Amino acid sequence: MKFERLINDIKKKKELNDLSLDFVLGILEEYLKIEKPKLLVEGKWLINPKSKDYKIVVKEVRKILREVYGAFKKNGFNKREKLLKEINSVNDVEKHVELLKLHTSTSERLPYYFEIYGHIVESVDKIKSVLDLGAGMNPLSIPFMDFEKPTYYAVEVADKDVDFINAYFKKVKVKGHAFAKDLTKVDNLPKVDVCFMFKLLDTLESLKKNVSKELIEKINARWIIVSFATKSLGGKKVISKKRTAWFKKIIKDYEYTNFEVENEYFFVIRKK
Repeated sequence: MKFERLINDIKKKKELNDLSLDFVLGILEEYLKIEKPKLLVEGKWLINPKSKDYKIVVKEVRKILREVYGAFKKNGFNKREKLLKEINSVNDVEKHVELLKLHTSTSERLPYYFEIYGHIVESVDKIKSVLDLGAGMNPLSIPFMDFEKPTYYAVEVADKDVDFINAYFKKVKVKGHAFAKDLTKVDNLPKVDVCFMFKLLDTLESLKKNVSKELIEKINARWIIVSFATKSLGGKKVISKKRTAWFKKIIKDYEYTNFEVENEYFFVIRKK
């Protein structure tokens, strides 16, 4: 691989070393295409890790990866494997809550999960399969779902997160599978009843423009549930829902409804 050594150097930071090679490669190529197009055709800088260009690329791509991946993990995140061992079934709600608190998005969503899934069930019937893109810890919200335990596909960008979700599915006997994928490249996604994209699209758009339109068009699901943050990470700054105007243009030809909970604004989109 042309960028293999560069990617390995980018991943040397502990908080990034679990990210899949394909995901880091996708971010790297997009960064070079936009910020450093000359470096895509030049080769000298790649040969010398001590060169100015090499060091700048490592620094800037690490910064992007921290923003899109590392920022959501809360203190104590490394306890999750230990806590998982204490879970016996999907009915062990208290242990699920402890785990969901370790991730910023699921922690903020915790008081509202019943409400969120209640709204979804009002629109979507016969939910037998779910695809969760940029899943984070959201698969562990299965105990709060107001519908029969579905076949659950979860997509993440870090191999370690994928391993954790698969271990969870096995432990609580959920039929499902987690796998690593660069979501800026849309292909080979399973056919499902519902696809979740919770607080995902703003991040993806920062990595690749217009990828949201491509995702909406190519996802093979009857319904797609998309959410956006209404407050900044940690809840300190209000984010206007007007910021979703760009997304409404993408889905203007589909039927959709909205609902809102604290910190999060949802679109329930009918595809078929």
